Amino acid sequence: MPPDTDYDPPGGFDMRIELEKLEESGGKFSRTYEIDQLAFDEYELRLIEPVSVQGRIRRKAEEVELRGKLRTKVTVACGRCLKSVELPIDVGFAERFTPAVSWKDEEQHELSENDLNLAAFDGEAIELDDLVREEIILALPGHVLCDEACKGLCPACGADLNAASCDCTSKQIDSRWEKLKDLRS
Repeated sequence: MPPDTDYDPPGGFDMRIELEKLEESGGKFSRTYEIDQLAFDEYELRLIEPVSVQGRIRRKAEEVELRGKLRTKVTVACGRCLKSVELPIDVGFAERFTPAVSWKDEEQHELSENDLNLAAFDGEAIELDDLVREEIILALPGHVLCDEACKGLCPACGADLNAASCDCTSKQIDSRWEKLKDLRS
């Protein structure tokens, strides 16, 4: 393969970066995931644009460093009213990998600060799918709101307080404060 050619494996959804093949292409890789190719089962997250991933891989002895950029657009639920919120994701990433067998034979391995950003792989290929999922999830803000002024949902009836008001909030008294009502008399 010429060095500027993107490495995109034929067929299938699983993207493994085969180190031997990648070294032939000058260490560059590129992959586009269609919106149905990555699942985020535990998260209320949905891809609404394909994920574009580009990067370069470098090897230092047994360690492999993967650097690149990822771009997509996702939709997540507002933390107050549950409406869908579209978020663009455009992030750079840098991951270091070491073969799992290098730690397997050791009884104990003390982690240094540099080891905290180190992942294990089988020594032959790196699973790009897992890395891409992780980077998308890490790029999400901790609390997503459709609008800073979002009023959310009524805890009693579930009405969207942005669209209409309800009488539930004025009638309902927190049971922890119920006894204070008797002090007024």
